[in-house]
Amino acid sequence: MKNEEKNNSPKVRIAVLGNMNVGKSALTVRYLTRRFIGEYRSNTDLLYKQTVTLESGLLDVEIIDVSVDDEDEGFPIDQIQWADAVLIVYSITDRESFNYAVRSLGEIRQIQNGPATYLVANKADLDHLREIPETEGASLAASHGVGFCEVSVAENSPNLYKVFEKLLVESRARPVKPRKFSVSKMIGTLIGNNGTRQPSVNQGTVQVCNKSELQKTRLIKRRQAFTAAASL
Repeated sequence: MKNEEKNNSPKVRIAVLGNMNVGKSALTVRYLTRRFIGEYRSNTDLLYKQTVTLESGLLDVEIIDVSVDDEDEGFPIDQIQWADAVLIVYSITDRESFNYAVRSLGEIRQIQNGPATYLVANKADLDHLREIPETEGASLAASHGVGFCEVSVAENSPNLYKVFEKLLVESRARPVKPRKFSVSKMIGTLIGNNGTRQPSVNQGTVQVCNKSELQKTRLIKRRQAFTAAASL
């Protein structure tokens, strides 16, 4: 079929989730480029695509930076079900961002065979403004059986790279999801809806992400799974 992906390279998809102003974009760009973009806010989901090198070899990675414009807009279930792994980020200086992480972990826990998940507390360099003790974040992660660490994206904490690598390795160890379409094939742009330039990614791409395409991809995967089961 024309729409089938011809690239058979291993691929992992990660959704980065968190409340506003926790540093999701800065975290993602820091991992991909080793650069710090400072304050940045987008009113749309952004999809990053890059090939990374692990000990096991090359791996195609797609990372969706999930925007949060309205706290009442609901849980981004399409993005989560599209992903192989989820990175939930909160700020140690913002109690509401921690509450958002609590709710997100609860939602993911309800998903059968849900994605690999990791909890990250950002802005560890602002300890003098801390509202959430490190022990509280660790306790939350332990209660859901997920990994946890505190990082400072601004100070380039080594742990942030280890977190992404752990998620990539764990996701690769899971059964491969059948896929026919890739969200990365959507037509995108480096200019966001607010007219500001999106951060560039070395040796990769960044695109504005259409939520309807995520849903279409998820429906196609369900049909493939049903067809495969019927043929057994």
